[in-house]
Amino acid sequence: MSVISRKVLGGKYQFTKYKLRLISKGQGKVPRDISIPTIRDRIALRALCNFLAERYEGVIKFELPQDTVRVAKDEIQSGKYTGFIKLDVSKFYPSISHQELLTRLRKRIRNKEIIRFIESAVTTSTVSRSRATDTKEKSGVPQGLSISNILAAIYLINIDKHFSGSTSIAYHRYVDDVFILCDYNNINNVASEVIRKFRQIGLTIHDPVKSPEKSAIGKVGEKFDYLGYQFEGSKISPREASIEKLKESLVSIFTSYKHSKAKSQEFLLWRLNLRITGCVFKNKAKGWMFFFSEINNETILHNLDRHVLKLLTRFDVIVSPKRFVRTFYEIMHSKYQTTYIPNFDTYSILQMAEVLQSYFGKSTTGLTEEEVTYEFNKRIDKQVRDLLTDVQDFGY
Repeated sequence: MSVISRKVLGGKYQFTKYKLRLISKGQGKVPRDISIPTIRDRIALRALCNFLAERYEGVIKFELPQDTVRVAKDEIQSGKYTGFIKLDVSKFYPSISHQELLTRLRKRIRNKEIIRFIESAVTTSTVSRSRATDTKEKSGVPQGLSISNILAAIYLINIDKHFSGSTSIAYHRYVDDVFILCDYNNINNVASEVIRKFRQIGLTIHDPVKSPEKSAIGKVGEKFDYLGYQFEGSKISPREASIEKLKESLVSIFTSYKHSKAKSQEFLLWRLNLRITGCVFKNKAKGWMFFFSEINNETILHNLDRHVLKLLTRFDVIVSPKRFVRTFYEIMHSKYQTTYIPNFDTYSILQMAEVLQSYFGKSTTGLTEEEVTYEFNKRIDKQVRDLLTDVQDFGY
């Protein structure tokens, strides 16, 4: 770490080209490009992210999607606004201007070496295979780096400040999704101003008329989607595609059981319960129910519970899984006290050992406490990554 710091402050740190990874966004959609840095670069970027977070403390705040939805829900139900505007920025990260970004950064960061370090981070190329002819990126911020989100937020500081300060609208932005509540009679003027402001810094917003599947304007009460949620009148539900994705993941758990050699119903039940309730791991709440904790359409949850029962019959499994409805109430009323939803951060060594032995067939005999903790975290980390695939379009 001291070597990295010395090179950065001396202006001599060189990034290795990022490795390209393509993440599917679903059938018929262009995959998302993710940049994977080396371990050394990852350490350097994490330190930079921490520095930027401290430097912009109180200026930039990051909220979970469900927190943004909660505020928007309260504003909709207040009756103060009659119109909504939902805008999507086209090719957000790739369109960020390096010159514009560095101009904003220089207003708070005087150290030229750190500015040079940031510039090097965003101009380093992302490649599937390194070639001598690879050139530096001339625009954009690579997705997947620990600094990606905070740099994107810094880029939009002025726009966020401008619209958040307005008393006639309610303005929300989550990465490249903008949501505004306003007077319906003034809706076209507001939408035009937002589109114009984004265009001034090189960002294009999908036109609500030409691309209604991406951007939309309408009256409060009409159906629209935002951050994976579907709003219709007073009803707030998960988007249909999100429900189907969860159902598919539930089927995959049973399919894995069917084709496994051990055919352990105990492990099936453990995985099934984890998918239903989610969990707390590394001080973060993970899972489908946590993400969609702001819904008020409980019929969806009853249907999901029935779906699980049908799968039990279909795969001839006799277990008693947890329920989506119960999980919803636990999150709503006793989120921090519940034992219904596992909090892996509070597990004792004995509990970790039991999980390893009972569900993963890993003997802990002769292992030190540190080794048990390592083996436990390694396996839980994989299970949590599986949980995130259910909400990967709005990862948190």
